[in-house]
Amino acid sequence: MTNSQKAPEQETEPREAPAAPADEAEPVREAGPRPGRPTLWVLGLTALAALGGVLYSLYRLTGMADGLDQTGVMILALSLFSPIIVAAYAGAVAGLVAPRLVKGPRKAVAALGFTVTGLATATAAYLLFQVDGAIALTLGLILLGSALAGGLIALPRHPLPVAAGLWATLLLLVFMFARGLLESSIELSNDPLEEYGILGRYAPFLMGLVCGLCAFLYLWKRKGRTKMLGYLLAGALPGGIWLACTVVAQIGVEVLIGVGVDELSFLDEGYLALAFQTQYNGSMTAMFVGAFCSVLAYGLLLPKPPKAKAAKSS
Repeated sequence: MTNSQKAPEQETEPREAPAAPADEAEPVREAGPRPGRPTLWVLGLTALAALGGVLYSLYRLTGMADGLDQTGVMILALSLFSPIIVAAYAGAVAGLVAPRLVKGPRKAVAALGFTVTGLATATAAYLLFQVDGAIALTLGLILLGSALAGGLIALPRHPLPVAAGLWATLLLLVFMFARGLLESSIELSNDPLEEYGILGRYAPFLMGLVCGLCAFLYLWKRKGRTKMLGYLLAGALPGGIWLACTVVAQIGVEVLIGVGVDELSFLDEGYLALAFQTQYNGSMTAMFVGAFCSVLAYGLLLPKPPKAKAAKSS
């Protein structure tokens, strides 16, 4: 009798649900493997050096003691793409590096990093061209927007493909610098338009091929079990940055010309149209070739996981 009375009492007692083991709940919150400190140091130092170098060279090219005349504004407009893509690269690197230097929520710290970088870049550009206040303010705002747009690249949860893509973007910047030297020192053809077409067709394909291989090799060396989508994004990132910066540069050039040029000649309009068309074609070529090359290397060179092998054999 006493046993039957005790049984219901035991059934009505509240029971606590078993807690999930810590090792099962933790991987859901992990952001995946992170890039190593040597990678962050190299990316950070190269971004800082490239940003300082491109601003100084832009000032040496167009800076005037009494302000910019219309010719100087046109030279600045034609040279605007280089500081834009470097500012975007520096913003992305700052967003990637900041969470490793400052403790706190990763996305908030990353946003703080690329915002500070953008403000510092805009301030430096304004101080260099402060003789002409309108031009200096326009240039500073363009570079601030470029750094903020580039910093958004560092916000995804898995930073390893982003680091691989930024390594490939650094290689893309080196290629662009070498192409500029080649254009100024070597004559590839007697026809300037034919030479422009050669560099516009074949150079982006080669850039995309090398950038895709670079992104693949970085992810392969890290051995972070990155999926195919990560390889795809890493290979496409350099061309994607190039494409986005071309859009920003086209908007910035129109604003800059509207501020500092009264009337644009037909020759300048044609040259700008040709330059931007070449940039769009080159960026899309590099983006698709880089993504295809990285994914192709992933499928051909990496061993298949055991589950895939077992499913195929069954």
